[in-house]
Amino acid sequence: MEPEITFIGENLDRLVSLEMRPQGKDQGGIRRLYDAARAKHGEPITTLAARLLAEKVKAGDVVFIATGAGIPDHLPFGETDGPLGAAALALGVSLGLGAVPILVTEAAYVPVQEATCLAVGLGIRTPEVAEKVARTCAVLPFPADDSAPAVAEELMARYAPAALISTEKLGPNEKGVTHSSTGRPAAADRARVEHLFDIAAGKGILTIGIGDNGNEIGCGTIREAVWAYKEWGKVCQCPCGGGLATRVATDVILMAGTSNWGAYGIEAALAAVLGRPEIIHSEADERRMLEECVRLGGADGSTGTHVHAVDGTPADVQVGMINLMRTIVTNGLKPPRKRAF
Repeated sequence: MEPEITFIGENLDRLVSLEMRPQGKDQGGIRRLYDAARAKHGEPITTLAARLLAEKVKAGDVVFIATGAGIPDHLPFGETDGPLGAAALALGVSLGLGAVPILVTEAAYVPVQEATCLAVGLGIRTPEVAEKVARTCAVLPFPADDSAPAVAEELMARYAPAALISTEKLGPNEKGVTHSSTGRPAAADRARVEHLFDIAAGKGILTIGIGDNGNEIGCGTIREAVWAYKEWGKVCQCPCGGGLATRVATDVILMAGTSNWGAYGIEAALAAVLGRPEIIHSEADERRMLEECVRLGGADGSTGTHVHAVDGTPADVQVGMINLMRTIVTNGLKPPRKRAF
């Protein structure tokens, strides 16, 4: 990888792995999990993911993007963390690679995800129409019941995706139980998209995971670190006793302060790899996405309230992240210059 791209990746990785949530027992844990992932991958993770996407995904290829995390009583339409990152990645692969983004999530979250995608400037179509119309995507409900394996087989066969990305999407542990960050069983209506990733792994299709806790799809790649550094990582608070660490691994795993930031980091890194900073979504896009996500029912995952915040960090922080990423990429791609003074 070119030195300037590596340097951009280092800065993006530092930025997305910042921790600024309200304090708790796990403070400092994200950096430890990021470090474990970095040791495994050996290079900046944002640019690694972007480089692999640019290598594997061609114009017209389908990319599956999975997201969706919620709790029926407190987060019945999901969080603000997840939908925005998924929409930004969909925009990035659409504008940057000419790919066809198909997003999969819980049936109850489909309207939230569609509104968030529209807010970033992506049209909503059926998958068949999205394959023919630029700057569009499809959002599909994915089952939470025992039909999930068959539906996964059908979707993988029908659309033959070139890559799968998961952001803020919980995965089961070795005992088949999925947990929240508190080590309790996740909601029964969770879309069981791990079956898509299991199939992809068997076929050698590129998979990328983004998480901010250790129970998300992809964190199986660093399961021992989740066991070591996360409360309830190895032994949970439910009868299964198997811990919240997921078994589901991905080719690339990026741990971030919020999953949205990890997704934005890969979007920005893709812009750097392609030499096209303009594909990074704007600050105005970011505000619109957050507003629409909340308007349709998305809630701050830290408080369960319908406010313009993500995991306890306010809207201005999200906008600031986009500003910083764009500057990292834009200035990082400029040729060296000599000062005249």
